Amino acid sequence: MVALLKRLTNLSIVANVLQSPTQYPTSRQGFTKDRQNLQSDAKKVSSSLNRNIEKYGNKKYTG
Repeated sequence: MVALLKRLTNLSIVANVLQSPTQYPTSRQGFTKDRQNLQSDAKKVSSSLNRNIEKYGNKKYTG
């Protein structure tokens, strides 16, 4: 009986959740945005690698 009452009191939150659903960001053009972001990141990585290769490429390692 106590377990049933606990379940019923926990169900009181359901009405609040159903009346105000979470607003999710739009997924329109999601793949296009992801592709553009990946291309931008790849350009940044390759440019920083090239810059560091030019900067440190001819240095000899001491070990």
